[in-house]
Parts: sequence; structure tokens; C-alpha cells
Amino acid sequence: MRRTSLVCLLFCWMVALGLAGCTQAGPEPTATPTKTPAAAAAAPTATPIPPTPTPTPELLEPTATPTLQPVGNLAPYSGLPAEDPETLKHRPIFVCINNDPVGRSAHYGLGLADLVYEYIVDGFTITRLTAMYQGNSADRIGPVRSARMPNVWMTYMYDGVLACSGGSDEVRYLLKNEVGFPYLDADIDDPRQDGTYFQSLGTDYRTRIQTSTAGVRRWLADQGLEKEWSRPGFQFGETPPPNAAGTASAIQIAYPGGNQVEWRYDAAQGGYIRFQGGQQQMDPALGGGPIVASNVIVMVAEHTLTDIVEDSLGTKGVDIALYGFGDFRIFRDGEVYEGTWRADPENPPRWLGPGEVIVQLKPGQSWIQVVRDLSEVTFQ
Repeated sequence: MRRTSLVCLLFCWMVALGLAGCTQAGPEPTATPTKTPAAAAAAPTATPIPPTPTPTPELLEPTATPTLQPVGNLAPYSGLPAEDPETLKHRPIFVCINNDPVGRSAHYGLGLADLVYEYIVDGFTITRLTAMYQGNSADRIGPVRSARMPNVWMTYMYDGVLACSGGSDEVRYLLKNEVGFPYLDADIDDPRQDGTYFQSLGTDYRTRIQTSTAGVRRWLADQGLEKEWSRPGFQFGETPPPNAAGTASAIQIAYPGGNQVEWRYDAAQGGYIRFQGGQQQMDPALGGGPIVASNVIVMVAEHTLTDIVEDSLGTKGVDIALYGFGDFRIFRDGEVYEGTWRADPENPPRWLGPGEVIVQLKPGQSWIQVVRDLSEVTFQ
């Protein structure tokens, strides 16, 4: 079955279950006070990014916009040399990671990811992370939590493998039976979690389940699901593009539930240092060092409240239109770039600036911050 036909089937399935209904704006995000660095304090008052109309996403049809294929030993989504060039021939690994306050205290391995998505889930109350690994290995990644609808779309367009721990009945059924990529579920595929594919550390369900890139690739090999992989990569350049829309040394993203994200540019670190809920985020996998993103990409996408029940409290799931097109702001090297992203089932996002010219990213880790509207983002 052609990929577009499969996605059409999935979309029809969503309509039948009420997943493709009307867009819900959700409750207004709650701003959380954060400590402002001296540099930011001396800067002009933060101003909202002027919102522009976000077009209705075209969910299904691929476009012909060209994007560079991976070159040599450079990882296609970090632009950095891969630890082992052979891994670039295999599916990238996507891991669902808990991002509530308890989960954040136990994050491990995020700093080794090529790419990280952050997106709103569970009735517009909190965010979740999905980290993607291809150029780097990670001996420990966690804490692993359950899948959500956005994982379907992001994993499909990168042709990856998804590793999570459970999910709602609807999402789990979809991932196990309807999608065109492998889905490794800790609850189903490794209930002992003895280190074969996952391991269990402690007893708290919010933090105990961990995995590794080797564990996921072992599962793929055991199931005979490895394949020769090819997908368009991002474009990178060491020198900042010339068409910056302004400077940006601090970025604030007003995610709901007291989960505001702040990124602070540090030239000595070569990127943006991450804070959430007023706390700087460190990674033991980096020797306890800070998480530093070479690129912070704010991506506007349509959010829909679904009929999927995600927990025992009746919280409804959120679907996000990651195919189609919409506004973006890319932050790199202390500058901000404006444009429109485009993505479809066979192409990860293309970051198109003025004149449809692709905005080059800085080699290194990128964080894609998915938001409902640009008014949720300020910078200075």
C-alpha cells in the first residue's frame, strides 16, 4: 500500500473516532515567573511576536519541495558527524519522555538526541517530549512514558521507530495495527523490563522506565524490522543566514500548567540553555552539564481536542496537525528568522524563509517547540 493511501486510511479512522473534529483553543496558558539573567534584565521589555494568520493544514498530500539528502557521515537532523555512519542507514529512534515536574527531575539522555519535540497533551494541561536519536547513541534514555497522537504523525514522516510505555486504547491500537512504522511498547513487548529492551529503575511509574538506543535496535533486529532508511534531512550552515528578522538572547514560551519554557542564549556554550518551570535543565548523560540547543524552532500547528480518554480522570487527548504548513520562528546564534514550515507524510519539515529559500540551521541539537499561536511566544 502506498504511504499516502495508508495515511488516508488513518485519517478516515480518526474521523470515525472523532479525532478530526473542531479545533479547540484550550484554556489560556498560565504564565510562570522565572529568574531573568542580568543580560536579559538590561534588554528591552519582551514583546510578543506579531501573530500572522495560520493556514489550515493540508494533512495528506506530499509536496515536491526538494530537501537535501544526508551527506557522508553527517547526521541528517543534527548536521554533525555520526558516531557510526552505519546508523545513518537505519531508522531514527523516537522515544516518548515524561515532562511533568516529577519526570523532569529524572530526565536522562536528552542532551544526546539529534532532535527533540515538545508539544501540548492531555486536555491542554501539560507538555510531553519526544526525543529522536540517529547520529548519537545513548546508553540510557528516560523516563519513558506513554504515546500520544502527535507521535503517529512525527514518527511516520521521518520513517522512524517509536518506543513508548503504553498509551490509551485508541492510540495503542492505532500504533500496533494501523501505522506503517515499528512501535515498541514497554508494557506489551517487554513486560519484565529486565534490560533486554527496557529497564525498570525504582517503583515510581512516572520515572522508572528507561530504554537505550541499543535496546531499541536490538528489538528491531529481533523482530526483523530493520531496513535501509532514506528520508530528506535538514539543511545546515555554520554561518548564520543573512536575513535575520532581529536578535534574540532570551525566548519565553507560555506552555500551560505552569510549564513555561525559557531559552537563554550563551555564546560561550554555542547555543541556548534550557529552563522550564523556572528550573535550569541539566543532563546526567552530559556529566551533569546543561542542555544546550543550537537551534530553537517554534512551530505553529493546529491543535484539536479529541474524544480519546488519556487517563482515569477522563482527560481528553490532543491531536496536532504536523503535516501541512504554518508559521515558524527559528532562533540560532542569538538571532531570529521568520518563515513557513511545510511537511507531509514523506517529508519532515522544510523551514522556508522569504522567497521559499530554506533557512539553514546551525549544526547541533535542535528543539522543535510546537505551539498553538505565535502570541504564546516572546523574545528579547
